[in-house]
This record gives sequence, C-alpha cells and structure tokens, in this order.
Amino acid sequence: MQARSRETRRRLVRAALRLWSERGFETGIEETTAEEIAQAAGVTKGTFYFHFAHKEEILLEMGYETASILSEEAARCIKAGRGLEESLRMLMNALARSIKAADPAAVVRALAEFRRPRRPDTEVPAPGPAFAEAFEVLFERAQKEGEVTDQVEPAEMAQIIEALALDTVLEWATGRQSRLNVALHRRTAIVLAGLRPDSSLSL
Repeated sequence: MQARSRETRRRLVRAALRLWSERGFETGIEETTAEEIAQAAGVTKGTFYFHFAHKEEILLEMGYETASILSEEAARCIKAGRGLEESLRMLMNALARSIKAADPAAVVRALAEFRRPRRPDTEVPAPGPAFAEAFEVLFERAQKEGEVTDQVEPAEMAQIIEALALDTVLEWATGRQSRLNVALHRRTAIVLAGLRPDSSLSL
C-alpha cells in the first residue's frame, strides 16, 4: 500500500512537471489546474488532493527528491570512510547534477516555494529528509574525527552550507552564475577554512 502511494505521488509529480514544462514554468503553474494534473497522471482529482494540499506543493517535491539524493550520497561517503572535504565535494557534485537536470525556471519557482513563510499550524511535514540533514551527518562525523572545530554545532554548520548552496543554485537558475559546480566547490571551501580546528573563531 505504501509503495503504491509513493508511486502515485511520483506519477502526479511527473505529470505536473511535464505539463508545466510544455506550457512554460513562468505561467504554466498558474494556468494548469489540479484536475488536469490528475488526469495526466491517470488518477482522480480527489487522489491529487489526498497527496497535495495545492499544486505548488509539487514544487517542494523537487527539493525533497534532491534531499534524498544528498542523504544517500552522505551515507555512502560515511560507509566508505571518506574525509569531510572529499565527502562535501561529492555531495555538491550530486546537488549540481540534480539541479542541472531541471528547468532553471522550475528551480526558481521551487526555491521560492521552499522559502515561502508558513504558519506553524499549517505546516505540512516533509515526506523525506530535510535538505541540511545530509550535511549535518557529515559534520557530526567530521567533528568526532577532529576535522572541524568543536565550537560550532554540526546542525549550525549544516545550516550555513545549506544556505550557501541554495543561494548559489538560485544565482545559477537566474543566470547570474554560469558554472554551478565551480561556485559550489569554491564557496564550500571558504566555509570549511573557517571551520578548521586551528582557525581562530571568536564566538
């Protein structure tokens, strides 16, 4: 039952992205109804609303999918015993591949939806790992290994990297950054330099 539900959700996401891509993301989201998405996915309108409160939530699914990819990559890096620098490089490569596979206009809309303020009582729990979780597990391991300072919590380090990555992705999607991989690696290296155990942090 759970596997069937996940497959239905994926079909709805694929159908929506296909319709929006055909119509252009700039106006396609507003012009496409939930009923049209359900029909394209071969399900009822009621099934659509069982999975999504509104069609913009499908944009968040792109982020959840990317978060899952990063989480799996982080687990592989830890299992392989890779160091923090190499692990982050691999995660940023995975992030860039995932982002480049999407329409830049879709990425902009997804980031806008991701950052849209929500009331706590209307917040819908994410169906997958949070974006920063993959970074946090790497920083937790790195802190135990003495690769980064113990003056900053791993969760805070992860939030810094997450914010940096999302801003870089937005710059790429809006045409202000042509080399996504290079920018992600360069900016990550700058942050890491400040998190080394021998760096002088005055907190």
